[in-house]
Amino acid sequence: MRFSARSLHRKLSPVLFSLVAVSAVTGVAYRAGKKWFGMDGQTGQAVMEWHTGEWLGPEVSPFYVLLTGTALLFLIVTGLLMMRGRAGKGAVRWWHRALGLALVLPLAATAITGMLYKTGMAWFGLSEGTADLLMTIHEGAWLGRNLKVYYSVVLGTGLLALGFFGLGLLRRPRR
Repeated sequence: MRFSARSLHRKLSPVLFSLVAVSAVTGVAYRAGKKWFGMDGQTGQAVMEWHTGEWLGPEVSPFYVLLTGTALLFLIVTGLLMMRGRAGKGAVRWWHRALGLALVLPLAATAITGMLYKTGMAWFGLSEGTADLLMTIHEGAWLGRNLKVYYSVVLGTGLLALGFFGLGLLRRPRR
């Protein structure tokens, strides 16, 4: 059986998006909650346990992060492969493509650095300097202390919008 990027993206994206959406929501909730709403340490820890899969236990958490990051990378790669073809019509499809193109690099960087950080810390004894570098990229701290919250909010809400536009496309009949 032969699958195209379009058919794989179309069939798997609803399931994969639900997994990625949890990460996006918890990432935004943690960063915005800490910076803007004074989230306490206990609540922040609980939100991060959902973000990193720690609620599954320390042995399973790295696999959860790998699954979530790989799901996002799969959606990015299959989405990019579909952009080689003709552009469909309609505002929803236009917004889905435009957001995808605008967010492709920061989303890929966030997925890769999150996976490297979690697996590196859990399995490979990642050095403190390397861990700090990966988190700097993952969180957008390279923009500065005051702007990283905006990076997280824009990236997380952009990912959610991208996913919801994509789900909206699935409701339409294929031509």
